[in-house]
Amino acid sequence: MRRIFYGLFCLLFLLSSCAGSPPTLPHLDQETPEPGGCPTLFPQGNYQYVHLIEFSMPGGKHGTAMGVTVIKDGTIHSTLMTVEGFVLFSAVFSDSLIINRAVPPFNKPGFAEGMMEDIKAIFSPSAGEARKGFFPGKQPVCRVTDGKRQRTDVFVNSNGCHQRNLYLASGQLLCTITGTECSKVPGVGVIPKKLILTSRQSGGYTLTMTLLNVEKLE
Repeated sequence: MRRIFYGLFCLLFLLSSCAGSPPTLPHLDQETPEPGGCPTLFPQGNYQYVHLIEFSMPGGKHGTAMGVTVIKDGTIHSTLMTVEGFVLFSAVFSDSLIINRAVPPFNKPGFAEGMMEDIKAIFSPSAGEARKGFFPGKQPVCRVTDGKRQRTDVFVNSNGCHQRNLYLASGQLLCTITGTECSKVPGVGVIPKKLILTSRQSGGYTLTMTLLNVEKLE
């Protein structure tokens, strides 16, 4: 149990503080406004997702946990637990963040805020001005720029799924969120079976989320 706690804490601390690599924000050609906004990795609406979460870090550190994410009427409910079912962290985010449970070390200052920001980056639309264009090489891309000049690029990757690349205002690449094994789920839509979040900071880490179940909520 202590090994799981330590590994998860390291992982989620990194997720909440992704440092950047050298500026790599690509130039877009033929930019035009995109009034409908950029595509999302998951269908929008009321859903419950259950994922098996596996992570690896430099030095051979790795671990496994379960994540349950409920999105209903714009509110995000997030629960992180061990594979045995012990709840490590539970919170709700709407206009503000409410922490229902956080066992040490998941009660560290800033942890909950960082974790919920990452969940929003995965499941929610990017807020800001959306424009469409092309990467060098003519690959279509949709770019969202928020009020802090941070940017999110959304495009279809070589797996045929959507990918999100997140950048600081300086152009530093923070993280990539890559969907793989996309398929159409009856009554839900096209969703990725696996999601790979990769930190682009020095040292780096990889987080793989495998979808176990999705349920559409009323």
